Amino acid sequence: MTAPTNVLALVACGLIVSGVWAQAPGQPSRAGPSPGEFHRRWRTATPDSQGMSKPKLDALQRDLSARGTKALLVIRNDKIVFEWYAPGHGPTKTHYTASLAKAIVGGVSLAVALTDGRIALDDPAAKYVPAWQADPRKSKITIRHLGSHTSGIEDAEAGGLPHERLAGWKGDFWKRLPPPNDPFTIARDRAPVLFEPGERHQYSNPGIAMLSWCVTAALGDAPHRDIRTLLRERVMRPMGVPDNQWSVGYGDTMTVDGLPLVASWGGGAYSARAVAAVGRLMLREGDWDGKRLLAREAVRQVVSDAGTPGHGGMGWWSNREGQYARVPKDAFWGAGAGHQILLVIPSLNLIAVRNGVALAGTTDQDYHQALGRLLFDPLVDAVLAPGQ
Repeated sequence: MTAPTNVLALVACGLIVSGVWAQAPGQPSRAGPSPGEFHRRWRTATPDSQGMSKPKLDALQRDLSARGTKALLVIRNDKIVFEWYAPGHGPTKTHYTASLAKAIVGGVSLAVALTDGRIALDDPAAKYVPAWQADPRKSKITIRHLGSHTSGIEDAEAGGLPHERLAGWKGDFWKRLPPPNDPFTIARDRAPVLFEPGERHQYSNPGIAMLSWCVTAALGDAPHRDIRTLLRERVMRPMGVPDNQWSVGYGDTMTVDGLPLVASWGGGAYSARAVAAVGRLMLREGDWDGKRLLAREAVRQVVSDAGTPGHGGMGWWSNREGQYARVPKDAFWGAGAGHQILLVIPSLNLIAVRNGVALAGTTDQDYHQALGRLLFDPLVDAVLAPGQ
């Protein structure tokens, strides 16, 4: 998981219409819903009333606080059962997403395009990237490969070096220079394909850049031609999320070959509750209090294991193979460097968000071990057995 280290984590759990979210009458205005309205809709309950242990959640918060956590939000049965912020933080303050953006920006925008029938997971990426049509390897890459990190496109990382110290095309990718040295053109033309698409899993920020390229190209003459506007009008405003509590794409739009491209490999900033709203929508398989924002099958295709090597969905991660043994296998999550996490466990009606600095470790193996040991396992342990 490569992305900056410093985001808020949110825990949100299963939602029901009469729970954490009270539906307000009317549609959001063109300017977007008000922050006060958005936050008044969230409902709270004691942990015990929703089958969770307050002492265990308190212990989790103390441990996470000592490890640089900025925010912890836990929602179960559509009610906030635990919400904590470090001094200087709060429910309305945005925190950068790091690679959590791959799920809540890249994956969700893909789900909108899938809902509209504008794209399919097994489409060749070359359908949307004409420059790849004659390339013997790139022509074999599909949307499924790009979203699940199995395209073979090399990542823009090397030896754990900070992005500013990377040389060549990898360093240029992170500089976000104007075209033709922009990250999208670099991902298309300069990032090499190291193996046959679908052969194995290898994390790839340029691969997610090309996923955004394909989704944008698929929008064609749609009313919303870039993924920022698409998310705002089709997802965030309909959910009531204020415009000032989320942003994407490092605040930039880069026009390449006539396409208004917005980064989805990183570069987002969301409040914890804005992240939780996305988790709620995905938990409810695209339904928002009776209004269908995303097709059920589109959500399933995005958050479920893609059937490729590794355990990825489309920008999301899946526990289908049980790599976190104590976590239910239907769990899925978005994750960024520094352990920026949105966890959704449908069978437990649980959503969780955590933001801050890295919990422990520096390698990918350390990252995953710390995530399980310090966040996922304690959350699951805090769920009380029936009758307790």
